[in-house]
Amino acid sequence: MAAAERGEIAETDVKQLRYENLRDNFRPKQRDEIKKKREDSKWRQLDRFFLGRRVSDMIAPGATIIEDFIESRRDEGTSDPTIRRNLRPLVAVFRRAYKKRLINHLPVFDLPKDSASASEYLEPADFAKILVELDKERGAKIKAGFKDAPDLIPFFSFLYATGCRLGAAQQITWEMVSKDCTMIDLPGIITKNGSPLKLVLAGSQLESLVKMLRKMFRKDGVPVFDSTNYRQEWNKACHAAGFRAYEESTRRRAKVRGFRIHDCRGSAAVNMLDAGVDRDLVMAIGGWKTDAMLRRYNRPTENRLKAAMERSGKFVEAMMNGTK
Repeated sequence: MAAAERGEIAETDVKQLRYENLRDNFRPKQRDEIKKKREDSKWRQLDRFFLGRRVSDMIAPGATIIEDFIESRRDEGTSDPTIRRNLRPLVAVFRRAYKKRLINHLPVFDLPKDSASASEYLEPADFAKILVELDKERGAKIKAGFKDAPDLIPFFSFLYATGCRLGAAQQITWEMVSKDCTMIDLPGIITKNGSPLKLVLAGSQLESLVKMLRKMFRKDGVPVFDSTNYRQEWNKACHAAGFRAYEESTRRRAKVRGFRIHDCRGSAAVNMLDAGVDRDLVMAIGGWKTDAMLRRYNRPTENRLKAAMERSGKFVEAMMNGTK
């Protein structure tokens, strides 16, 4: 009663709560089987360690249970960025519980440091070289009698222009494409964050793709883009373009320098930002929910820094001359 008068939750009520009570109260209920499996995977490591533990023991002053979890994962050889991602659902659950006044205060989450972005910026000129090698490889296969050699240029051009995730792009089917082929509506079931995404196919980068789509036969349920052997063909094209991305013996991407397919996503964001597109619009196009996620891709390169200084120099010169 005294705790209620102070606007607090009684200590006896908090002691009755266990980890799974908070988890089940605030964990999203998923009806779709794919989303359910994705949600289960987020909680697997947390359940293994925290199941049955009292919430009061986790939020008590000086409690080390969360630190113990971090150390146990490190002992298993798990990297700090992965441990950080493991703990994100738990942080969210406790914040919601505090907001709903199920607990009086939050535990201390001293999260391990996140990794720097592993993405490399793929310059437009370098991407053009890769497309040339992809076209050469396909032409050689057709001459050799492989009439069904996949045309991967539309697929990779789409990734580089829109920043769409690889897995989502592979699942785009014709019912998601507008009749005039200028709009693609990605349902939440194929996006990583579960939110629908609208992609407009406009601009010089996508003109040829739109023309190609309009000529193709539409059939619901059929993938729009051909991605047959996409990874191997990408690595071979990168290698042929001079980026040492392919090892003939293993037929895989070399460990030394070489662009990843995922670099197309980050490069699309960088290109839009450099073109002056508003950050909020870039986030909407790429499906990034936070500015921090976008910043991981926005890495400076020598060419970008040079271009920025040239723009700055022209602006200052114009101001000094009174022409701005």
